[in-house]
Amino acid sequence: MIMKKILILAFFIFLSCSNDQEVENSLITLTGKWYPTEAVINGVSFPYDDHETCGKDYIEFYGNNSLKSVDIFDCEADTDWIGTYVKTNNLLSITVGNSTKNAEIIELTSNSLILKYMIDNNNDGIFEVSTEKFAN
Repeated sequence: MIMKKILILAFFIFLSCSNDQEVENSLITLTGKWYPTEAVINGVSFPYDDHETCGKDYIEFYGNNSLKSVDIFDCEADTDWIGTYVKTNNLLSITVGNSTKNAEIIELTSNSLILKYMIDNNNDGIFEVSTEKFAN
């Protein structure tokens, strides 16, 4: 009987911790600047090395579901593209012009964003699994 009470108590503690974690995760948003750190394509890691000492390239998500990609070149901010996004649970759809790309959000914390998607990296008609990592 005592063991059963301990198991029930442990279960309720687990549920309350899980709910706290879910609430905490639901408060984390994409809004803000995200700096690319690494891409992994078919298991091969490519560290992002296009940052300059005077600034870093980034993608910025806005609260109105718009976003832009900025490249820092010669210490000047150059907007690569502007688009919109829709986040539904762990799915992210980004639309730029007439093109929409879908990604799975593998991780979203206050300082880390990891996206997984399929990409034809070599323009050879074969799509590879790509994971892109960002820091906030």
